[in-house]
Amino acid sequence: MKTYLVIGAERSGIAVTQALLSRKQSVVLTDTKDFNVIAKASPKIAEAFEALPKTHLSCFFGSQIPKTAISGISAVIPSPGVPLTIPIIKEAKKRGIPVISEVEAAFRMTDTPFIGITGTNGKTTTTALTGEIFKRDSRYQHVYVVGNIGNAVSYYVNESTASDLYVSELSSFQLETTETFRPRAAAILNLSPDHLDRHGTLDNYYKAKAKIFQNQTPDDILVINGDDENVLKYTEKAVSKKITFSLSRRVVPGVYQKDKAVYLAQGDNPEEDLCVCKVSDIFIKGPHNVMNAMAAIALTYFSGVPVELIREGLKTFKGVAHRQEFVATIDGVDYINDSKGTNTDATITALKAMEKPTILIAGGYDKKEDYTELMGYIKDKVKYMILLGDTAKNIAATADKCGFGAYTFVRDYPEAVKTAKEKAESGDVVLLSPACASWDMFANYEDRGDLFKQLVKS
Repeated sequence: MKTYLVIGAERSGIAVTQALLSRKQSVVLTDTKDFNVIAKASPKIAEAFEALPKTHLSCFFGSQIPKTAISGISAVIPSPGVPLTIPIIKEAKKRGIPVISEVEAAFRMTDTPFIGITGTNGKTTTTALTGEIFKRDSRYQHVYVVGNIGNAVSYYVNESTASDLYVSELSSFQLETTETFRPRAAAILNLSPDHLDRHGTLDNYYKAKAKIFQNQTPDDILVINGDDENVLKYTEKAVSKKITFSLSRRVVPGVYQKDKAVYLAQGDNPEEDLCVCKVSDIFIKGPHNVMNAMAAIALTYFSGVPVELIREGLKTFKGVAHRQEFVATIDGVDYINDSKGTNTDATITALKAMEKPTILIAGGYDKKEDYTELMGYIKDKVKYMILLGDTAKNIAATADKCGFGAYTFVRDYPEAVKTAKEKAESGDVVLLSPACASWDMFANYEDRGDLFKQLVKS
């Protein structure tokens, strides 16, 4: 029997603990938060914890676990949000004890094939759409949409088989501690500055993303954004079969846009290219969603899904929660939940889609981003800005430098929504798109978005 140290008693930590215990392994589960705090924030987590078999489980809650606890540990499995610089992880690395992600651990516990999707923005939408298309393919008994979206991969390893498929959204946090993980098809959607608080440099961040293809072979597929110089640079050494997508040019083999339609190209003759659909047929709108759709087309078509099923998926997929999600129209004001806007690029994308005067709610956990470029879009699109969280003063300072003074600070989300309702007039939009992560105030962006929706409707 091996003993694993699982750090973080949230969704992925509980799931991998359950999977390991079911395989008669021993687990030490730890979290710096007291478990009563975790349970209060998420009753579902509390319920899952209570259901764990306790025979080979020991727990350490409420503070950092001492470094001496590493003795006898076979591997450390930190949850994605756990910094790799905490003392216990440093000690594990010093002793040569493997530090692996929950995704890596799950990959070792299953023979179910993987589709992996990463990138700075668009991961959730692309993963959900890709999953919906694969679900139409009768080759797979079950298609599980997992990872950084929905349930952790480990949640399903006891029931999934080789006849199933995992379609997984993968963050840099999940990928940087992979070792053997190998998706049969992978996609890197885009690469732009994010998570500098965690990775230190852009190079480290981009290299973490690039680990999605590190174990692929020429038999595997790598879908890349042909319009993104960073993606092209960091995928140069990939040995897998590259499939490119582009809004601006014909790419072979690949997926591209031309004359308001989306085409598949496999050979040298453009006359033989296959029209997948008109852009207007794609239910989710906007150029960014055309890019997401092209990535999904490439992943599914070059994995053998018939184009007819792909068309059906594109026409019916209605998007995902927390990504430019319409909440309600109240007194002529539209409320939009874009809580998944956890970096400046994502919020810029959301602002580009706004066609009405916008009240923007922004701010959150500090990932050391520069807000200067974002401010250009705020000056163009935003009528008033409501700021809160760790980054509120940083965003305000950038706004002042750029000549935008229409903002105020609030303490919490009830005050933010109350202020937004007071500032908004009929014909306006209230947009929650924080440009920051949620961890200063919430467990995740879903909790943040759910509270926003609740407050809007209350």
